[in-house]
Amino acid sequence: MTTYDLTKNSKITYKTVNSDDISILNRIQRLENKVALQSEKLDQIVAMLNELSKKNPTSWYNFRI
Repeated sequence: MTTYDLTKNSKITYKTVNSDDISILNRIQRLENKVALQSEKLDQIVAMLNELSKKNPTSWYNFRI
């Protein structure tokens, strides 16, 4: 399984910002925070799924409804 580091290079430095751009930068920061939070939640889900697969190694594709 391939993993990606979504937090790598996530911090951006902005220079010489005028007051009109501050709201845009705040919005970008909020979006970055949401992405980081979702990444943490996804990591928790992956960890739980890995634990489940260790306890029950049955392949899901073999199930029929």
